[in-house]
Amino acid sequence: MDIDFSKITPCGGDCRSCEHFGAECEGCLKNGGKCVHMWENGCKIFACCEKHNVKFCGLCGEFPCDYVKTNITKWDSGAIERLERLGTEYRKRESEFSEQCKKLWKQIGAHGVMVLSTCAENRVTSRSMSVVVIDGKFYCQTDENYLKYKQLMRNENAALCFKNFSIEGKCRSIGKPADNDFFIKAMKKYFLPAYMTYSNLDVERVLEITPTLIYSWSYELTKPYMEYWDFENLTYRKEYK
Repeated sequence: MDIDFSKITPCGGDCRSCEHFGAECEGCLKNGGKCVHMWENGCKIFACCEKHNVKFCGLCGEFPCDYVKTNITKWDSGAIERLERLGTEYRKRESEFSEQCKKLWKQIGAHGVMVLSTCAENRVTSRSMSVVVIDGKFYCQTDENYLKYKQLMRNENAALCFKNFSIEGKCRSIGKPADNDFFIKAMKKYFLPAYMTYSNLDVERVLEITPTLIYSWSYELTKPYMEYWDFENLTYRKEYK
């Protein structure tokens, strides 16, 4: 199935097919569940998927719930069957992608000094950060008064560069270091001086970067190739140059 899961909405649709998409509306994925056509005050399905921590209804353990049966089918009679197919395809990709990522995480390792790039208001900035890698996500700490933090609060898109890896992702602040025991434990293990100097400061905040795309450049003998791990669509590819 040729599906772009980065565009699939919580109800299993694709806002790009709507006549209002574009100048009138950026779609519910961009608007946080709002839709000028149906859900100006916020989509309950969107909020429910966030609550259950799933990308779309077909991945929920309660699917198909009574709300889905009595609401989505009002405007989309084939929604339940499509959501079932999407769920099956997503889980299949997820299993295969997990195997492809084992080598990736081994190569990246559990920590490193990485270059973080952020952008807001037409200004791009980069700086080196002490980063720990935990369960497929990247974590670092910074002062909430610094430019990089302010940029990330305006624009969640961020990038990391490490070894021969380029990492693109979405960033969010998850509170103070002291509020995140797993982060403190990792910092003590890998970056003790940074922990001792900064982690107890009241202005410090932990940044969590969830990768959307990781790619690397490498060689087989003298032949160059690229590897791409697409975390939104759960696909891997190797491309010779």
